[in-house]
Amino acid sequence: MKIFSYFYLIIATIIWSFAPALVKLALNDIDPFYFLFIRFFLVSLFCLPYLIFVILKKKYSWYDWKNIIIFSLTGQVSLLLFFKGLDLTSSTDAIILGLIGPLLTIAAGHYFYREKLDFIKELGIFLSFVGAALVVVEPLLSQTNGIAKDRFNGNLLILFSTFIGVFWVIYAKFLFGKNSLKFISLVKNFGLKLHKKKYNDVDFNILSFYLAFLFMIPFYILNFNTYNLATLNLSSTSIGVILYMALLSSILAYILYIKSQAVLDVTEVSILSYVSPLFSLPASYFILKEVPSNSSFIGLSIIFLGIAVAQTHKIKAK
Repeated sequence: MKIFSYFYLIIATIIWSFAPALVKLALNDIDPFYFLFIRFFLVSLFCLPYLIFVILKKKYSWYDWKNIIIFSLTGQVSLLLFFKGLDLTSSTDAIILGLIGPLLTIAAGHYFYREKLDFIKELGIFLSFVGAALVVVEPLLSQTNGIAKDRFNGNLLILFSTFIGVFWVIYAKFLFGKNSLKFISLVKNFGLKLHKKKYNDVDFNILSFYLAFLFMIPFYILNFNTYNLATLNLSSTSIGVILYMALLSSILAYILYIKSQAVLDVTEVSILSYVSPLFSLPASYFILKEVPSNSSFIGLSIIFLGIAVAQTHKIKAK
């Protein structure tokens, strides 16, 4: 039923809304790479019974594993870029830049799945891009020191993370039931063909975390002196944030999001994502005492204008 899919998506969105402020708080205590390594380790540990008693009893072909690997890489590379960007910039900038993700997803849904996109929606997407561009370059406009360059680089990483995240959303839609001739032609460039079955969304989600953990092990070994678990000294707050990100943001929110993706249209998923700032911006203020700068606030206003133009036109069209 669609009503449950909406409920799943709203719960996942609320959980993720608190992530930027909480993660930013923990990154004062721990490196982003190290944070993700521990997060994936904990997720793998908690999901071990499901892996042993459910997933390993299924026989996935090499073709299936190629899909699993791409699904994992796109999702987790996007996450790594986001964490590194968040380490360099403010959580409010990260939240604001994340707002263009739903509009990019709508544009991608139009291209790959022929979901309706007219001139007014295109105008709304363009306005949001203008607002996002202003947020990205705002540090260079307001400051000229090293901190400004770090924030600028962090904003770029957040933006790249958003683009990769949009690909992950479309790819997830493809894997879990909605085919697209244009997307099929795109993935053929990676040696993939139209899948002959509908994959289990929970299995793929959990396997993606195991693969992410395995991918990070060589980097952990090469940097063992820097990332030594034996010498790790975390505050109780950082430990709580890591547990929150592992149990709620990773396992619960991802599963709920993927399950909603299998039923809802790309556009429906994107529109419901706009509720995120209602929780994330207040969280940044109360947890980190962060508020958008004047330029960032202008960029945020332009982005919201773009969203309003695109979505108000849709309501009138109905």
